Formats: sequence, C-alpha cells, structure tokens
Amino acid sequence: MEIVADKREWFKSVFNENYEYILNYLFYLSGDSKLSEDLVQDVFLQLWVNRDKIRNETVRPFLFTLARNAFLKSVRRVKYDLQFKSGWFETVENESPEFIAEMKEFDQQLQKAIASLPEKCRIIYLMSRMDDLSYAEIAVNLNVSVKAVEKQISKALSLLRKEFEVRL
Repeated sequence: MEIVADKREWFKSVFNENYEYILNYLFYLSGDSKLSEDLVQDVFLQLWVNRDKIRNETVRPFLFTLARNAFLKSVRRVKYDLQFKSGWFETVENESPEFIAEMKEFDQQLQKAIASLPEKCRIIYLMSRMDDLSYAEIAVNLNVSVKAVEKQISKALSLLRKEFEVRL
C-alpha cells in the first residue's frame, strides 16, 4: 500500500506543477478552452496509466508529448480562430471610448495575426509571451534545442512585424 501512496503523492505533485502549463499548451494548439480542458484530463489519465514507466527527469517533456498526441488525435488539422485572453481591457480606466475602441480593434488584429502564425511558431511564441517561459524551459518542454526556440521566436516576430507593416 505504501508504494501506491507514494505514487499518488508523486502524481499529485506532477499534476500541481504541470497542469497549467499543459492546459495552456493545449489551448495554444487548439484555440478552444473547453477542448483544452478535456484533453488535459486525458493527458493526466495517460500519465497515471504510465506512471511506472516514467522517470522524474523526463516527466514534463513526456506530458507535452502526450498533450500534442491527444490534440492531434482529437482534431486532425482543424483550424480554430484563437481567442487569446487579453487582460488589458480589464484594467483600463478613464480612457476615451475612441481609444478603447482602437485598442480593441488592435487586439483583434493581433489575435488574428498570432492565429495565422505557423503552428510551431505560434506555440513557442505563446509559451514565451503568455507563460513567461525562458527559451531554455521551452526547449526542455518541447524537446528541441534552445537555438530552435530562438529561431521560431525570431520567425514569429518577423511575421508579426510584416503583418502590421502591411496594415499601417
């Protein structure tokens, strides 16, 4: 019974440390918060099923791999319009209605531009900007090199710059 209790504590710890990262990653992949919530449950179910085969050093990359596989199984290349959370509008006070309208329009354009990024770029860009993960953390989570992360961030920023240069 003690081994099971230890595994439960391990699972609880892994769940608490990684749930939000995996949920966000799935959201970045799908753009659908309800789907992301469903898939993150599947990911942690698979973690529990495979708990005896997993080493602590590789648990987070394993979770990201499970998440990606769960997503791919569920949607098979269906595109979603991403509706990212924008907390900026919740903090606006004493601004003119014109300014708020312009900012909302810009926010919609930015969301559309981010959604149009290639999948790998979009995921890495959002992990960096929304989750505040370092390039090294992203590299470990996605099992890629730091150079690959740097290249994808650079590509994302370049594409976003081009998108907004055209609109200005």
